[in-house]
Amino acid sequence: MPPSSQFLSAARIEALQAFHSLEPDALTLHLAVDSGGLYPSTMHQLSIAARQDPRMKRLIRDLDRIEAFISSEFVPGSHRMAAVYSCAKRGLFETFTLPQPFKSALTVGEKLDLRPLLAIKNQYHRFVVLLLGPGKARFIELHMGHAIELASMQGDFSGMDGLGAVASRAATLARERRYDRLILGASAELESLLVPILDPALQKDLILEPVLGPDRPVEAVLERVLHNERQARSVRESVLVHRLLDDARAGGAVTGLEAVAAAIQQGFVQRVLMRDGYTKMGRSCPKCGHLSVSNRSCPWCFCATEPVLDLVGELGDKALDAGCELYRIMHDARFDGVCRIGAELKVPVSKPAAPPTARALLGQFKTKRGGPSPLRPR
Repeated sequence: MPPSSQFLSAARIEALQAFHSLEPDALTLHLAVDSGGLYPSTMHQLSIAARQDPRMKRLIRDLDRIEAFISSEFVPGSHRMAAVYSCAKRGLFETFTLPQPFKSALTVGEKLDLRPLLAIKNQYHRFVVLLLGPGKARFIELHMGHAIELASMQGDFSGMDGLGAVASRAATLARERRYDRLILGASAELESLLVPILDPALQKDLILEPVLGPDRPVEAVLERVLHNERQARSVRESVLVHRLLDDARAGGAVTGLEAVAAAIQQGFVQRVLMRDGYTKMGRSCPKCGHLSVSNRSCPWCFCATEPVLDLVGELGDKALDAGCELYRIMHDARFDGVCRIGAELKVPVSKPAAPPTARALLGQFKTKRGGPSPLRPR
């Protein structure tokens, strides 16, 4: 099938999750898009490695189609990762972009590799914007930096009959599109008439944006919502960073690349916070895959390790494998001052007690033998 639009509806995500082939013939590309425009070189390296893989011999048509899409059709824009799913045998070819980068990889399997998408899906709300005027109503859906106009209604919306039809349409779209929150752009007069007749579930999380009128272009609506999302994300980042630092003092979190690497690979982590754009070289064991900051010999199997260009990206990929939440810090400056990566642990680690001094040990020994304790205030 031809490539579909970049917009990721809830139904489209569910269809991708449900895809399953009877044999490993589904090809998945995740390609990080850099501001310097070096991603075609990364794609070329992935393609060369894939063509040397015996499993790819039956998937040359898929690989050629993906290469053609990246080289001639893909427009990165402001997005930072391209995701392409291809299974020519089943008639599948899906493409979309993501607002956050992950490790670039080309993989094959019976199911599609949706880990990056599922890792950030819940970090971005799905909105529907209702732009309402006296004679026109428009519904626009927004999610992860993309927007699509769903429906437009013409009529007299100054009375209750017209507004009732708008409220009914909003409720229907809520069931069909499964959006999280409704944003209402209308005058104060129309707002006061419409809000009381909206579905109670829509009223609960309603966002009012009177600056958005019925004739606003989709691009302007998207930019307004993205601005508000950035502000909300900044607040959430502050909360998460504050909690991480508090937990680190109490043993419920670890900070620093070496400690986080150990915790992820031991399966102790439930959420990883990392500074957006943070990269650092490290070492990897070619036999067991263990990652470390500087170990020349693997502490698990004692093999000689090899250099890794982006240790942080590799750790992020292992965190996704383990089902951890991966949250990028983009605004909070305190994170840079303390650490650039941290992890909240599933179970707090009790900090070891300080070893007793020689004087304290002598006091315990004397007391056990029935003698007076030599410990006196100094």
